[in-house]
Amino acid sequence: MISKPIAPGNWGELRNYSDMPKRGPLTDTQTRHLIHGYHAATSYMDAQLGRVLDVLDETGLAKNTVVILWGDHGWHLGDHGLWCKHTNYEQAARIPLIVSAPGVSRAASRTAALAETVDLYPTLCELAGLPVPSALDGRSLLPTLKDPAADTEEAIFHFYPRQAMMGRAVRTADHRLVEWKKPGAPAEDAVLEIYDYKADPAETENLVARQPETVARLRAILARQPEAKPQFKSKPAAAEPSKAGPGAKDRGAMFDKRDANQDGKLTRQEFLAGQPNPEEAPKRFPRFDTNHDGELSREEFIGGGR
Repeated sequence: MISKPIAPGNWGELRNYSDMPKRGPLTDTQTRHLIHGYHAATSYMDAQLGRVLDVLDETGLAKNTVVILWGDHGWHLGDHGLWCKHTNYEQAARIPLIVSAPGVSRAASRTAALAETVDLYPTLCELAGLPVPSALDGRSLLPTLKDPAADTEEAIFHFYPRQAMMGRAVRTADHRLVEWKKPGAPAEDAVLEIYDYKADPAETENLVARQPETVARLRAILARQPEAKPQFKSKPAAAEPSKAGPGAKDRGAMFDKRDANQDGKLTRQEFLAGQPNPEEAPKRFPRFDTNHDGELSREEFIGGGR
């Protein structure tokens, strides 16, 4: 089964901005402006990192300093008709990762080896000469840092929810398989996607029907991972509403009611829907959004900016 209706998002994060359309595509001018801005921000950050590394070299501190720069997600720039993040596609799942450390060559080394953020802790331990704790999910990337042709991981994993479904993904050197199903549901209920990056780097064709052996192999790798859990939603203590006096509203219940797609976050559109005071409500959203990511977590909504 093809999961295209499940997999994409509605790029609601971008639509929260006042100069973006609330529905429908962007204009060519808006598209060019956003792509230009993304590349400008990336090149600016790259230049600043270069300045830091130059100073470490000039002061002699590079010989005992480890620098790691990484991001928490990638970014869609119109590919798949999407913007922002919140998907299991390559553009959202792939992150920047730069490592500068003693004994690691900086001679424009790049690698195609797979890596996960859980690999950073054991990598830092080994670079710092500290013992690597046992029973970690990640593996040290030091072999790859010393030899870009060396592989550290056979496969990497990531997960993202969509509505009531959890998308569990496994990525190998050549493929990504995404399994969509409700947490706890039998494996045969899953809707699947698989992409072949050698034949189709832009992920334009779901090859489930044409690559059954690859699907079976990747599902076996994915099955080694624990079953995905539903997003955790904290429940306010039973006594909380009464503390505010008679008639106090349960903000946890309010959040659940507004969270239309049940993804554990409120977009600006979800927050503003049905507000009794539409003139004042838009002023509260940025105050509630304490981490300024354009969405409200359950904790941010319940805390009300405090």
